[in-house]
Order: sequence, then C-alpha cells, then structure tokens
Amino acid sequence: MVTFSGEARIFILGIAVISPNNLLVSDWTNDKLRLVDCVNGGVLSQVSLSGKPCRLCFLGGGGAAVLLNREKEIKYFRINGDKLSLDRSFEVKKDPVGISAFDSSNLVVSYQNPGRVEMMTINGRVIDAVDNQKAGKQLFQYPNFIVTSTRGDIFVSDCGNCTIIQMDRTLRITRTFTSPMQKQPYGIISVSTDQLLVVDKDSQSIVALNPTNGTVTPLLGQAEGIQLPLAVAWCPTSKKLYVGRAGSQPAVSVFCLK
Repeated sequence: MVTFSGEARIFILGIAVISPNNLLVSDWTNDKLRLVDCVNGGVLSQVSLSGKPCRLCFLGGGGAAVLLNREKEIKYFRINGDKLSLDRSFEVKKDPVGISAFDSSNLVVSYQNPGRVEMMTINGRVIDAVDNQKAGKQLFQYPNFIVTSTRGDIFVSDCGNCTIIQMDRTLRITRTFTSPMQKQPYGIISVSTDQLLVVDKDSQSIVALNPTNGTVTPLLGQAEGIQLPLAVAWCPTSKKLYVGRAGSQPAVSVFCLK
C-alpha cells in the first residue's frame, strides 16, 4: 500500500509505472504530483501544482505528461533519479479529461462537452481528431481514461456511455464494447494484446476485458480489498497492479497478479 501522510482525503486520478520501484501519482484533491517508492510506500519527490492534476502518462526517457483539466493545460515533467522538475507546458481545448502516450512523439487526448478525441504531437499540434459530429452519433460522453496497447490500438473508457471504444492510429472506430459488468468504466490499462484491465467504479471492482472476443471476466472486487477505485497501472516486470482510489488512505493499493 501507498499512504500519503498528512492528507485526510485523496482522489487519485492518475498513476504511471516509472520503473519496477517507482510510481508517478496525481492527487486531484490536494493539487499534487508525487513520485513514489512503490516498494516501501514512501514519497521520493512531490510538486504542488497551481491546478487540479487529472490524468497522466509516462513518456519514457525520464519524461511524463500531466493533464490539468480545469486549467486546460498539459505540463511536462522530468524525472531525474528521485527528483521531479517541471519542463514545459502548453494549453489545450476546453474540458480535457484523458491523456495517453501513443508513442515517443505523439499523445492521445480526450475531451468532454463536447466529446472528442485528438491525436497530437508532444508539442500540441493536432494531427487528427474524432468527435460526435464526425461520427454521426453520441459516441463520446465522458471519455475520461485512455490507454494505448503495444499493438498501437487506442482504447477509450467512457463512463457516461458505459462503453470501451477501440480505435486505430488514425482514430477510426474499430469496435465498441459494452457489458453489464462494466457499469461505470473508469481507469483502464493494457496488460497484453488480449487483456485489458478496467475499473468498474460503480461496483468497486476490476474486470478483465479480452478485446479479441469481447469477453469480460471479474478479476478483483471488494472481497479482495478494492475500495472506491479510480485509476490503475500495471508493472509487467513485477506482475503488480496498482489501484488508485478516492476517499481516505491508503492512496494506492497493490495487488499481485499471475
């Protein structure tokens, strides 16, 4: 478990595995970005932000992008050993809610009001986009979380429509997944080419989605210690799943998966 001392309430909307030993965690309630020792649970470095840190993603090479949704801003941070430092930032459109690294040069960013997903360079130049108007239907409502698989497929978790939307690198919709076991899909992570792990916020559980055949399987629930889950991260080296939560401490729970 990871606990932040001195914080009575937390709201962990972003987690990224930096290494088998370190996590990067955004705390929306307390306006902080923290680099965490996930072995001992201690905070190595933290930055107080001027706004609300929403989702984040690790870019590799010691860099990370953090989305501040109220400020309509993406901030880049450098991770040097156990130190965090601000690199640069740029503004994005109204109501950004999700972010994922597509590759070393591009990001995928989602918005609500209206629902929209953009592919952009790491400097903020929009390459392509899809929205409800272009799709001809209410495709996106609250596309809060995004993940890119190792094959380059993009998955968007929409808790408003209760769907997981799959897209290719051109943002063409290739498949939409719905399931009663995903009552309010939230955080999402790609574990392998045939497995996504999805937070079901409403039922306080983690489910496994096979994007090849669309099957959904229960994985972890309240009986295993899942409480008020929001965001997830996966470490392929240690086979550990990190679950960020809302409410009181601990901020992040750790589960070992085979």
